[in-house]
Amino acid sequence: MGSPITKLTICLIFSILTVLGLYAVSDKLTHEHNSFHRSFPPHPIIRAGGIDLKYNSYYIAGTDSNRVYLSNLTAPLHLLSVNLPDLDTTHIRLSIEDPENTKFRRNTKVEVLPPYFYITDGVTPRLLRGKIGEWHARRFMYDSAFFSVAIPIGPKSFALRSTSSKTREHVLGKETNKSPHVKLVPGLLEKQVDGIFCTDGMLHYNRELSQLIYLYHYRNQYIVTDTSLNLLYRRNTIDTNSRAKIKTATITSENSKTMATPPLMVNKRSATYGDRLLVHSDLMAKNESKKAFSKASVIDVYHLKRGKYEMSFYIYPYNELKLTNFEITNKNLIALHGQYLVVYNTHFDMFNRGLFPGKVDYTNIKTTPP
Repeated sequence: MGSPITKLTICLIFSILTVLGLYAVSDKLTHEHNSFHRSFPPHPIIRAGGIDLKYNSYYIAGTDSNRVYLSNLTAPLHLLSVNLPDLDTTHIRLSIEDPENTKFRRNTKVEVLPPYFYITDGVTPRLLRGKIGEWHARRFMYDSAFFSVAIPIGPKSFALRSTSSKTREHVLGKETNKSPHVKLVPGLLEKQVDGIFCTDGMLHYNRELSQLIYLYHYRNQYIVTDTSLNLLYRRNTIDTNSRAKIKTATITSENSKTMATPPLMVNKRSATYGDRLLVHSDLMAKNESKKAFSKASVIDVYHLKRGKYEMSFYIYPYNELKLTNFEITNKNLIALHGQYLVVYNTHFDMFNRGLFPGKVDYTNIKTTPP
């Protein structure tokens, strides 16, 4: 019989090897050549400039016609305004009512939807609002609904992703200042495995179309509704992963679930503006090389009104840092690469007008950024 220390060491080594093996399998699935192709027109985006933010804890809180607002995960009351396209920056200090009794958490988020900015917290829960330029936020409406995601869609209304008290599964809803205040819409998110991990995704408000978009992380589908959460349509991304490839396990002591194995990520990030939905895909197409796909971040462009895939392009690392977040406006793609903010000029409409017909095979693409 071995000593307890020897047994513990063997168990630890076995656990580490198991985890490494699972991640190796996940990486292999990601980099397998899938049965779909991407179209890569020449230069749909061109880098215009970049700045060093000094910290990698910034995230994009919103955009205006000529600026982007960045909030900070570690300092929620600090907002950075960056003018476009010259990238001049202004530091803004937000203030709130009753600061002594207000506790900020990691999930506290700042959202900017002109002419207001919002501070949301789904655990307390709390909804604060203030005017851009005045930068003082206060409670302004009913805010007793718990949520994991909340995005403003009007002066006194939010789209939510919450957890159903009946099923303990994700559900989309809307919170307003009018009674009954909270409306949950079961059935919009379709359960495949557990109703939580399998329905995880990204919720967006498209101001130009006045529509909500929910894109799943682990399957090839997005949902579009009006602002009352009436389903308009469901559509698919170009990959073929229609079912979430995840396995869950139950933690009995906590009465909760967790991922049993690393899931196959399909859609990592996304953004929307006007007629378009941009998706940072985590799956390699049949006509891509592993070297190019591994080095850069591939963005797929979908035309919402036409209901079709348009094109793809690569966002290359900036100062050796890959894409961590992005947003799209009428003229620019705004990207975060760790501590760097990078702005690109977009030229999507040129391809729709047939100025650059044809496709580019990226099987043998050079991986040097433009």
